Amino acid sequence: MRRPRRRRTPSRHISISATDADWEVVRRNAERCGLSIARYLVDLVERDGSQEDASPTLAISADGQRELQEAVREIRALMLEGQDAGPLVRDMQERIAVMFNAWAWAMAGSGRRGELRAALERVVGEERAGIAMASIAPGPVRGPKAPRSGGGETDTGQGRLF
Repeated sequence: MRRPRRRRTPSRHISISATDADWEVVRRNAERCGLSIARYLVDLVERDGSQEDASPTLAISADGQRELQEAVREIRALMLEGQDAGPLVRDMQERIAVMFNAWAWAMAGSGRRGELRAALERVVGEERAGIAMASIAPGPVRGPKAPRSGGGETDTGQGRLF
């Protein structure tokens, strides 16, 4: 016969305030990991603390950075030769827009809208960050769409945030 499992009494208690939507994200993620909410949050804190000395995650992979750098070099070469660099500039803008939208939607979809807004405010200011945030609808995460061509213009179908 099994002995009843004795519950450990936590030695410390904390209180956390969150919006209903934020709390639902926490609850859902904890459930998905098969953990209690408390254990899930402690694991997040421990993981974050262990990454203290790690370098920040790059927004663009090393390969992506090399591709963009090469595109900039091509644009400069075309401009120095007096040629039209417009198509290459538009291609670069579209690639950056897709990367940005993927990042922004991932942040918003994971319940990190506050962090997203703060990051945008640091880069583009409060007013433009508010405009960008208004274009990122709350709700389920939709991945970025691949660009589609039509009528000479390439359309990402994602709208312009800036």
